[in-house]
Amino acid sequence: MSDRVAVVGMSIRAAEVSDTADLWRLISTGRSGRHEFSAQESARRGVPEHRYKNPAYVPVAYPIADSLAFDVRAFGSTGSEAELTDPQHRVILQACYRAVESAGCFIGSLPDRVGVFLGSRASDYGAQIAFHGDGRVDSAKLAIGTEPDYMSSRVSYAFGLTGPSMTVLTACSSSSVAVHLACQAILAGECDSALAGGVAVDVRDAGYLVTDGGIHSPRGRCEPYTTSADGTVDGNGVAVLFLRRLDAALAEGNPILGVIAGTAVNNDGRARAGFTVPGVTGQIELIGEALDVAELSASRIGLLEGHGAGTGIGDLLEIDAASQAFRSAGADVHDCRLHSVKANIGNLTAAAGAAGVISCLLAMRHGSIPPNAPLTQGASPVDLRGTPFSLSAEPVGWRRSDEGRYAAVSSFGMGGTNAHIIIGDAGPEVRAAARKGRSWQLLPLSADDPHRLATAVRSVRSTVDESSAEIRQDIGHTLRTGRPELSTRATALVPVHGGPADVRWPDPARFRVAPETPPPLVVLLPGELPRDAPAFALYQAEPVFRTAVDDGLAVLERRLPPDTFAAVRGAFRPGTPSIPARISQPVLHLLAVGQHSLLGSLGIRPDLLIGYGTGELTAAHLSGALSFEDAALGDTRPGERARFDEALRTAAAGHPEAVYLQLSGGSHLLDAGLVVAPGGENGESTFPRMVADLWERGVRIDWDAYAERDHALRADVAPREFDRTPHLHPVLLDHCPGVDPAELTGKRAG
Repeated sequence: MSDRVAVVGMSIRAAEVSDTADLWRLISTGRSGRHEFSAQESARRGVPEHRYKNPAYVPVAYPIADSLAFDVRAFGSTGSEAELTDPQHRVILQACYRAVESAGCFIGSLPDRVGVFLGSRASDYGAQIAFHGDGRVDSAKLAIGTEPDYMSSRVSYAFGLTGPSMTVLTACSSSSVAVHLACQAILAGECDSALAGGVAVDVRDAGYLVTDGGIHSPRGRCEPYTTSADGTVDGNGVAVLFLRRLDAALAEGNPILGVIAGTAVNNDGRARAGFTVPGVTGQIELIGEALDVAELSASRIGLLEGHGAGTGIGDLLEIDAASQAFRSAGADVHDCRLHSVKANIGNLTAAAGAAGVISCLLAMRHGSIPPNAPLTQGASPVDLRGTPFSLSAEPVGWRRSDEGRYAAVSSFGMGGTNAHIIIGDAGPEVRAAARKGRSWQLLPLSADDPHRLATAVRSVRSTVDESSAEIRQDIGHTLRTGRPELSTRATALVPVHGGPADVRWPDPARFRVAPETPPPLVVLLPGELPRDAPAFALYQAEPVFRTAVDDGLAVLERRLPPDTFAAVRGAFRPGTPSIPARISQPVLHLLAVGQHSLLGSLGIRPDLLIGYGTGELTAAHLSGALSFEDAALGDTRPGERARFDEALRTAAAGHPEAVYLQLSGGSHLLDAGLVVAPGGENGESTFPRMVADLWERGVRIDWDAYAERDHALRADVAPREFDRTPHLHPVLLDHCPGVDPAELTGKRAG
């Protein structure tokens, strides 16, 4: 069993950042999500005039888009419940969903014991509702919806997660401490995987008042490790990691974004100048302990994502402590690049550490260390001569060596609780897996409504068009086993080897809405063998079908003359131009039995069988009334087609919601409500197309069983698009200055 923890998924939102791709675009170019408000904009946001005209007022923020948005349907809530829920609780729910989704999994069906370790910024959302309310607010519901004590438990409850669940409150080190606790829980066997991170969202985000001796920048600029640094600026955002034991992640095919090589947590105690002042001794010991856990020399660390909040004294103390710790652990001068993502997205406080980890993982993915944002704008760096560190105004290439790449993240909470995390990139044991599976990949696509489904189809299409054969298999595997089954459905059929023109994409005009409960399934068994019967195609492509046919052939070999048996067997071999009428009955019976067995292996079982001619005999066999050979070789009776038509009309009248599936191919029984094995598709796409038709209509498919033939990895594809309707308690509409009016209407893009 591995003693290492892998990062298999991650999600982040911050100023100008809706996902990890946005974050990389921001940090790789040294840009910032900082926003400065004009007096007019402050007034539009409801900031009182006496406040925004106060000389101590700094009209700067790092606003996050859609901070009030929440998809109540997706998370089993209501509008009134959402209004009583702190936006931080809502934002973290969506971030946890997305972190797991990025690992190619669906959070609602994880088989593991999943722990939840999350940090939270303090919030007065509930206090404001209680203070300005009319006394009719349910205090218990308000507490549950707004107190940080319940945030992690809310995530566990929402998704049915049964591992340890706790909220961490250690100020700016909260999310890093959460990562440490999550790794400890995984390695101790308390859970198999874990969500770890933090959230820091203030919906009243339109600047702040500075005080003498405070920690916030009077200029509204967060410029860590520069001579102009004069304080921090709080940001808004959320960052979550999905962690799993490395061996389990490899077995599951999760993407390995990086490996947690070592973590450590301590407190400065009294070895510092005051409660709010960082302690050099504590930080030195912390970094040394993390390096010991990782069994690494500091010379192996290529990037230190520092705490770097932009407070001049704090930054210098951090550099002093890190320099001493790194030198004593083997680092040379300027071995390591120093960076702080706070310069790009502000100080995310309770989410800052996890955001730093994500920044490092992206640097490893792209093989480039991002520039220090203030330096790209002309700020002067602090003097790092003689230290193990260096700063850069340009991106720096970071290639992987045989020894791998390592980064470290430091987080220091006011009050002295410190955390240090060392991250390595995916090691040599993480190799591209050999893919195996069907030559046609069935992509089930679903959403809450046709508009969002069309968006999902476009997203997947753009990914598939640019993908290799291996990635196409990964996409298919992920969409079948790692995504929820929502009401509005469509499917695509993608050849593993083929160009964009060969893919069969769904027509938006033919999107289907599946019923809430699976419909009855009526299987129709014809009495004639169609010319396009997919005998050889299914025999070649589907092992379950092949086994059922071979078992039947073994029975028939004892009953049929050698030349007749050879002809029957030849129907399931390549190069058979046509099937003689004299053997159509046993071939039709074998074909139907094989398809029935194949469907059954996926949990698809008919509620009713209707047949005529050979089909009636096959139905009797499948129902247990006839032996295999009697059904394959028995006499059929005249007039059976009329009885079949009558049985079909009776079934349609009694089960108008039923789905009808014709086995054995052909299209002569088509009507508006009938599903058939597609005529003319006598190839390896025949069976996936049949399954696709059934699933679109609401028939439940055992995708795990379907995946038994797959050897593929999981991919980050088709992220769910959530509803962006804003929710703010009515009493706060007049008592929440700083909220962007566009947030209240839900018209803000993000």
